[in-house]
Amino acid sequence: MIKKGIKLLGTASLLLLVVYSCSEPDSSVIYRKEERKDMYNLDETSDWLFSHANFHDPKFYSVFNDYYDRQLKLGHLDKAATVLGALAEQEMYFSLFRESTLERIHHFRKHYESKVSWDQTLFVESYLGNYNLNQNEYRRALPYFRSLVTNKPFDYNTCVEVAHGYGDIAFCYFAMGEHEKALQNDLKALHWFDKTDNTTGKGGIYDNLALVSLYTKNYKDADAYFNKAMKSFKEANDTVNMFTCLHNKIILYQEMGHPDEYKLIDSTYRLFKESKLVDESMELSLSGFYMQILLREKRIPEAKEIINRMKVLTEEVNSPISDIEYLISLAEYEIGSGGGITDIPLIEKALEVVEEQEDYQNLVGFAEVLKNNAVLQKNYQRAYYYSEKLKRAENKISDQRIIAKTMELDKLYETKRKEEEIVLQKETIYNGKITIALLFSLVMVLILAGVIVFFRQKQKKIKRENKRSKQYTKRLLDKTEEERRRIASDLHDSVSHELLNLKHSLGENKGASGEKIDLIIKDIRSISRNLHPVMFEKVGLTASINQLLDRAQSVNQLMVTSDIVYCGSLSVSDELQVYRIVQEALSNIIKYAEAVAAKIIIREGPDDLMIQIKDNGTGFNVSETLSRKDAFGLHNIIQRSKAIGGVAKIHSDKNGTIITIDLKKTT
Repeated sequence: MIKKGIKLLGTASLLLLVVYSCSEPDSSVIYRKEERKDMYNLDETSDWLFSHANFHDPKFYSVFNDYYDRQLKLGHLDKAATVLGALAEQEMYFSLFRESTLERIHHFRKHYESKVSWDQTLFVESYLGNYNLNQNEYRRALPYFRSLVTNKPFDYNTCVEVAHGYGDIAFCYFAMGEHEKALQNDLKALHWFDKTDNTTGKGGIYDNLALVSLYTKNYKDADAYFNKAMKSFKEANDTVNMFTCLHNKIILYQEMGHPDEYKLIDSTYRLFKESKLVDESMELSLSGFYMQILLREKRIPEAKEIINRMKVLTEEVNSPISDIEYLISLAEYEIGSGGGITDIPLIEKALEVVEEQEDYQNLVGFAEVLKNNAVLQKNYQRAYYYSEKLKRAENKISDQRIIAKTMELDKLYETKRKEEEIVLQKETIYNGKITIALLFSLVMVLILAGVIVFFRQKQKKIKRENKRSKQYTKRLLDKTEEERRRIASDLHDSVSHELLNLKHSLGENKGASGEKIDLIIKDIRSISRNLHPVMFEKVGLTASINQLLDRAQSVNQLMVTSDIVYCGSLSVSDELQVYRIVQEALSNIIKYAEAVAAKIIIREGPDDLMIQIKDNGTGFNVSETLSRKDAFGLHNIIQRSKAIGGVAKIHSDKNGTIITIDLKKTT
């Protein structure tokens, strides 16, 4: 799952941040928002320019240009500054920055700013900072926001504007991965926000705190802050920022792997469409999320329509942030549709840019789509390369030390700012406890590591010894079979032939001596077959076992059947050990079991082989028999099973005995 770029309220709107003064105001003062006309002494045209509902009106910029230029010609710098501030607020609110507006801001700053009171020109630094912020130039944006907080507020408007600086500073630090500094600025803002009636701003800070908690993996707090933010936006009837909050909550659900992730995406996207809200930036982001559902459900044609719409929105918004969102979504679409990324160098270049800008959130997005594309193309070396980049970016975002700091700073806010001496004492005690806990943890980790190393070494030693023992047993059995084969060959080829020659030399007078010689030859042949089955290497395991069963039935009062499904996957030496196991088990049945019937089963699967010998004899006590010194036959079966990598299990009761050998095949 690709994580989309977050929507931070610090960049989306001037109205979303909190009230904070660089100098501590009187604790009894409550800054209350006045009517816009009362604050700015607006006429009908300037009041129209301030309304968010009019920003997307096709004639908005022409109305502004005519009014602004007319006020400059008339020398009404205060009114010109007011409407230029209105335009700046509108573009920041909707994250739509125009180069023409940037030029006007620079021109005003150079020629008129010094001629107007500072409280009427705070929008200049705020706009320039947010413009750079929208370009992902966080370090360039910081000086503009810092300049805002050097002013001393004296009313609601100036307090809000100065608070914008603190909130935007927090946003820059957050985007650069410096979450501790972001928290400090956000919590300062929230601390002073309680002295205002600006519920939208309070919701904005809660949303920002939720994002910090999210990226420090404190999901419980993140969810709680998002809920507080939504409550504040509902109270303020702020639809735009309600969608911003829902957008960011989707990211939380993605991080958590929440089961309602796609349900939230679907409901948010449909609610936005039904609202008829005109916000290209928000539509672009929500469309990217919704496309994930379409790709997941293989609704490729609908996904294509979404990506085409996103391209149009990207061109309208015309900002690096929107470009990044579109590029990541386009890459997701191309991967999801099965073709892979068509312009890999473009995505790689974008990754380098965000990496240079220390934009770790978007670095995660680009690294992940490039990794997924490399996997799709089976280029696992590049997939590993991008996985490493992804891991480094996520580690930067997820600095776990900030979690403890979040709790500490939040506690400071909830306890209403204890005296500095008490705070310092608590921090000292807290740090001391942390140090002790860390030292104790370090000692425990070292001890645990030592124990783990000891047991691992012991396990390795046991495994080596078992392996050596198994190899020795296997070699010993192979040597034994080789010697059996030689002796059987000598008996058959030498002794048997000599006896036949002796029989023939007796001629007509062989009589009882000839019969005796025939009996000896028969015994020798039987001994030879027991030492090594005749033609085993040529006829194979199945035929050899069936010959063994036929001989057993012919000389013993025992009915023996077989059910063998074997395709010859074992080596000849391992097959011979299986034969010996069956031979030994059959010998035990004949000698001790008093059985009427027995059955040999061999089943070969894709990865294993099962050998089972069962009879209907009297049975025996397995553990007691194995503990005796004369249980050579059973131990022989167990050891031969181990030698070929199998495990023998013996079960016996009054109904008979079952010996099962499970053997894992090696590739």
